[in-house]
Amino acid sequence: MDFFLYIMVFMMGTVFGSFFTLAVYRIPLKRDITHERSFCPKCNHRLEFLDLIPIISYITLGGKCRYCKEKIRIRYLLLEMISGIVFLISYLTINMKFPNYEINKIIYYVSFVLMYVTIAIVIGIDNEYKKINLKVLLFGVICQMMYIVYLYIFEKNINIYRYGIYILLILILFIFNILVKRQIYFFEIILFIIYCALCLEIKYMIILLIASITIQSIVEFIKRINKSKNIKLFNYGTILGICMIAITIIKNYYIYS
Repeated sequence: MDFFLYIMVFMMGTVFGSFFTLAVYRIPLKRDITHERSFCPKCNHRLEFLDLIPIISYITLGGKCRYCKEKIRIRYLLLEMISGIVFLISYLTINMKFPNYEINKIIYYVSFVLMYVTIAIVIGIDNEYKKINLKVLLFGVICQMMYIVYLYIFEKNINIYRYGIYILLILILFIFNILVKRQIYFFEIILFIIYCALCLEIKYMIILLIASITIQSIVEFIKRINKSKNIKLFNYGTILGICMIAITIIKNYYIYS
């Protein structure tokens, strides 16, 4: 039964990973991500059910569109696999035991999934366009605020004033971005960092900043010594998001195992 559940959790993660690729492509183009049917971006042919099965469709089609035979970027396959692995690892580290699920663990796992959805889409868009999508980030902030309210009502062991300060800072920065009528990457990163602070305790937040800044310094050093324009390195928003997911999973392991 446990093995069957692990397979189901992994498959659920791959479905989310498939959705992320769609969202990363459509959101910057301001296209609908929920009601519009999936289609090949090269030939615009509508994709059928057999074309949309995560991982399996990519492998059986040889990494090509069934209709125009155009090569499909391998990032689609990788994101589906990574999402499946993240879902499964987080499920295991939270130490959820079927059928004796604890309600607080279920709610935390849902909050983790919503956080991962937010960060995965933010990372995808940042990696392509070097910008943090504020609408996606706002979705994540609202979801995390709902989880904080739950903790405050039922757990009663959080410092609500600290989160109040974070929310106030987020509102100020959002208003600033609206007033300047253009997005500034530095302020987008600050917003992303505050969102991460909403999701992590202070000690883990310090680790996150040290790890992400260290990796970013290494990336900048590589850029300086390697003048090849064919090598694309991660932006800081992408590095921050990856570190955030990794540290959250490690935190879960130490807390719940």
